[in-house]
Amino acid sequence: MSTRLEVATTVDASLDRVWDELVDWHGQARWIPLTTLRVRSPHDTGLGVRIAALSGFWLGRLPLGLLDNFVVTGWTPPADGHAELEVLHLGPYFTGEGVFHLHGDATRTEVSAVELFTVPGGPLPNRLARLVLPLMRVGFRQSLRQLAAVAEAPRAEPAG
Repeated sequence: MSTRLEVATTVDASLDRVWDELVDWHGQARWIPLTTLRVRSPHDTGLGVRIAALSGFWLGRLPLGLLDNFVVTGWTPPADGHAELEVLHLGPYFTGEGVFHLHGDATRTEVSAVELFTVPGGPLPNRLARLVLPLMRVGFRQSLRQLAAVAEAPRAEPAG
């Protein structure tokens, strides 16, 4: 019994720029509120990247908040106006699949995101998740709008 969460937005930035911001794991804190990501794999690009994403705070090595451990299962960088990032959520608070589809060109990118997730504990927690789905959709949509703002902003020039 999975719950489906789907949102989309338009970004006035190139497909390459949006992709770069999407897969900048450490930079995701700029567009996902109160969230930090820690790369848990030896590499930080491509298939097999493992991430611990925490919406909350780290107290040393102890996560305080909603922890989402995931692995990148699909990695299609921009080519021919399309890019795609797929992840598998491993828990502990939910499991499932997520995918970001990007379609665009040098000036505008359409971003859509779909999450199919299951909350552990059986039917009751999953029914409760469906009840708060409208709030989750608002939050997810706001994060994508913030991704757009980050991608649309001029890049900071390196000091030197």
